[in-house]
Amino acid sequence: MNNVKVPWEERLGKIGEDAIEMRLLQFSITAKDQIDVGLDFYCHLLEDMSPSMTYFGVQAKGTRHFDENWGQGIKKTTIVYWLTRPFPVYLVVYDEKDENCYWWSIEDHRYSLIEKLQGGSGETICIRIDNSHILEKGKNEEFVKKIREDSASVELFRGRPQFKGEGYVRTIPDAPRSSNELILTKENIRQAMYSLIVHHLRMNDSETAYFYCDFLTKFDKSHYNHFLWSGLINKAIGKKKEAQRLLEEALRMCESDKNWPTESIGKIIAYIKEEIESCKEK
Repeated sequence: MNNVKVPWEERLGKIGEDAIEMRLLQFSITAKDQIDVGLDFYCHLLEDMSPSMTYFGVQAKGTRHFDENWGQGIKKTTIVYWLTRPFPVYLVVYDEKDENCYWWSIEDHRYSLIEKLQGGSGETICIRIDNSHILEKGKNEEFVKKIREDSASVELFRGRPQFKGEGYVRTIPDAPRSSNELILTKENIRQAMYSLIVHHLRMNDSETAYFYCDFLTKFDKSHYNHFLWSGLINKAIGKKKEAQRLLEEALRMCESDKNWPTESIGKIIAYIKEEIESCKEK
């Protein structure tokens, strides 16, 4: 006699995954990791039957008792994993009783989840889902629209605001919603400007490189290199007086920075002083 038993909960989990994946395949390509790290499906959204540039993740759950809502404690480590993905994540629950699948957007609750992670004790956070959002068996236009909106929201959180809408007429990106988003947005602008400056210098286009460096000295006054680069470019195009002013500002910032190792900052200071003196030469 075979006494091995497979609990219904385990079978329900597999049934739920299959039901959810069947619906996801209507509008996306799905893939699973061999190791479960907190997501059951990594999905690639389809547009006109072709893979788009949009990805999203899905964690699948199954239940026999959804009623008007469903709730479960989720490990904090799992929630952190969801929140740090470069794409939106959704929790989808399969209800055995009515065979419906209900979805819940992690992105919609990003900041409330962050607050719960930062405060309180315990290893889990209770997440509760109602029956207002159904993952249909067809095209799921509401869900697909939400995926696109949440993708833009994730990019905003990472400091990369995106235009909304399609075609020629679009709405401007959302403004940063937190100090973190504001800092990351500025940092991404700064890095992009660095790339443009290097590009135009390599193309021997000093005038355009000068324009970008001048912008940086006004956009972000907290980095000495903005003033150093702008000073060097001003010097190269013959504006020695302006170059000296900018180099002296870079020098002031370096000399007042007490956090840098003495040896490395000393070499930079010596270099800037040499450039300042060369600007004074007739």
